[in-house]
Amino acid sequence: MEDEMISGKGWELHVERLAVHQNGQLRRTYGRYQAFRDGSPLDGLSGFMCESFGPGNNRQAGNNKRIEAGTYALHTQFGRYRTIGYSEDTQHPGSNAMPGILLYPTGKRVGILIHPGHPPKLFLSSIGCLNPSKQLAETEAMDFWDSRGRVIALIESLRHFDPSAFEHELGTEIRRASVVIVGEPSATDHSAFALAFAAGAAAEPASLPISKSSAIKCARWMMDNFAQKLQAAVSGKAYQKKHLCAIVCQETAYKWLLWLGKFSMQDILARCVFDASGDYPGTSRSAFPKNTAAFRAKYGDPFTDMLIEEANKTRRLQNYPNESWVYKGYGLFQYDLQNITTDEAFFRDRQWADFDICLAKCCSELDDKLKRNGNDLWKAIRAYNGTGAAAQQYMQNVKAFADYCAPVTGD
Repeated sequence: MEDEMISGKGWELHVERLAVHQNGQLRRTYGRYQAFRDGSPLDGLSGFMCESFGPGNNRQAGNNKRIEAGTYALHTQFGRYRTIGYSEDTQHPGSNAMPGILLYPTGKRVGILIHPGHPPKLFLSSIGCLNPSKQLAETEAMDFWDSRGRVIALIESLRHFDPSAFEHELGTEIRRASVVIVGEPSATDHSAFALAFAAGAAAEPASLPISKSSAIKCARWMMDNFAQKLQAAVSGKAYQKKHLCAIVCQETAYKWLLWLGKFSMQDILARCVFDASGDYPGTSRSAFPKNTAAFRAKYGDPFTDMLIEEANKTRRLQNYPNESWVYKGYGLFQYDLQNITTDEAFFRDRQWADFDICLAKCCSELDDKLKRNGNDLWKAIRAYNGTGAAAQQYMQNVKAFADYCAPVTGD
């Protein structure tokens, strides 16, 4: 395999797309892969890769095609596929949870993973993900145990490369680890198979930012600190304490769970300043402010610099270098910066550090979404995040987290 596209630094998985396979109505992109460390190929970490057909597309959510050629950072992740704590069942092919690694960011695509090809779709188990395999003939199906072993081998190599990313069951970037994908072999239109696979996807989310055990830990912390306030907030409402805890699991727990025992509750609330969308490389944002430059142009230097420093305080807790970015999500429930046009005081006065205010904002938003969605709770929770495939994934994740939190919250 030619390796001129890799940087030669860190852990890199080079995927070279070769052709489009077709078996009746079934189609897949077929390529080969090789893992490298600092430019040197790693023994035993090579083979072939199956993906959806093309052309690659990251701009349209839920399009069921392969992702665009390019370089993607790798993260641990949880859900139907897991990087840590995946099923060790070697008797039943495809038992949940299967091993997997998350590629992120991937534009408007969500839940793009490296995971095994598995029953019942062994020609291709993907509507955008990557399935490692041995060499295959054009009409040949993947072997689950072979594919699973290949994913586990990649995970173990990454664990050895960056052990710190595997210390906690939280979605974590694997430092200096990436996938480099090259090639766009002849593309075909959407196939009936891809559409049917999308419609029949399992209800359990493919990708969660934290594991079940971490979600339970989050709910316990919430109840230990805010049980009475949560109970008062949900009185007479369609949502319950478990739903509010589940939103926190989805929005911020993947960060602050690492700070428990190190920082006070108040410090944790104050440091819930996340989401560099629009400024972080490879990301975009449609709502105001699209980026830091847009915010500075409207609100001036002192306000902009204050928010940049708040973001950098959070970055320094994570051993990240300072950046000149205004972050877009504030507080335990992540109140979006787009609200500044009608609620400037929340951001100017650093009100995200006040749990009561953040809880009131979250409930007010949910109440509004419920009213606009016929009092349908799950439509309201989807709308809380926005629209499109990302919002649908958000809703499915919150559903899973609500089930995990319910035994703790008691509702």
